[in-house]
Amino acid sequence: MVRTFDPTDAERITAAFHSLIAETPQGGAAFSLWQGEKCLLSLHGGEASPGNPWTKKTPCLIWSASKGVAAACALHALQEHDLALETPVSRLWPDFAAEGKEHITLAELFSHRAGLAAIDERGLSITDHDSVTKALAAQPPNWAPASEIHGYGARTFGFLLDELIRRVSGMTLADYWNKVFRKPLDLDLWFGVPESILPEVATVIAPKTPPSPSDFFRAFGDPNSLTRRALSEPGGVLTPSVMNTPAMRTASISSLGAIATADALARFYSLLASPNSFFDDKSRLQMQTTLSSGLDRVLLEQTSFSAGFMTNDFGVYGPSKSAFGHPGAGGSLGFADPQLGLGFAFIPSAMNPGALPGVRTRKFVHALYGMEESD
Repeated sequence: MVRTFDPTDAERITAAFHSLIAETPQGGAAFSLWQGEKCLLSLHGGEASPGNPWTKKTPCLIWSASKGVAAACALHALQEHDLALETPVSRLWPDFAAEGKEHITLAELFSHRAGLAAIDERGLSITDHDSVTKALAAQPPNWAPASEIHGYGARTFGFLLDELIRRVSGMTLADYWNKVFRKPLDLDLWFGVPESILPEVATVIAPKTPPSPSDFFRAFGDPNSLTRRALSEPGGVLTPSVMNTPAMRTASISSLGAIATADALARFYSLLASPNSFFDDKSRLQMQTTLSSGLDRVLLEQTSFSAGFMTNDFGVYGPSKSAFGHPGAGGSLGFADPQLGLGFAFIPSAMNPGALPGVRTRKFVHALYGMEESD
């Protein structure tokens, strides 16, 4: 079912966006909503950097919203080579079989059940793909394989997907994205921006308010916890000031380094929301079908994942049960609503605390669907 998007919808969302900009003392943001090849609404406001207004073409770091785009690339590569999710990872990547991982399947890896949320080897660079994937292949899983336990691979997940794409297609994830999707669709979304784009990229701003007490933040404060390890290695703590450097912006960091405009991210998700020439029905169903659900060992909240995407078992994307996508630290969010054929993107530069969507982002989801804040 595809419903009509009417002026009342646009007015409601626009009012919510302008309210956010008015309440944001620093930085800026962009929001975009697409249906098929039609942009229904595109909003931007605030500053991309001090003294420079945010424009429709301003790209910004989307943090872990990168993972949804990376997952789409990996699923496409599997589709093109007729590889099922039940395939053992070690069939494609023989070294992965070490330390009892020989029977872990692609489905388990894609849905954060493979037990590789945290890397054991410390001190590796987040831009050193070969060293990180070698270490992941050699280590034992963080928990017993073939269990129903899942834990979010905040840093490791992008390396695992990138390596699978290399094994299947012979291309890096960044090259695969550029060849298959970015260039054909003319999307302003990059895993490593060209140097010519650097002056246009929005400056990311660290959260100004302290996080509310929670199990997640208490665990993050423990350097030996699975939560802290998963969110800080490889690469150490990646502050906004680090991610704003040209070296990080031009690097391909699959888990958390994509830089995009809101229009590009929303348009890509609108493609995934409906039948298209890139993905067959089986692959699109894999994006929507939950493979892991319940208490996340890393985030210490209830999460659900399909083959690479966060699904909507716990209402991240409003009322649509079939919606799927991926959030990013600080409030970025991109998702598809197959029921309505919509692609949604919200990208702020000033961050909120936490890895999952906060109050600010949830307001936009509620505004999209006309939900009350208590819904």
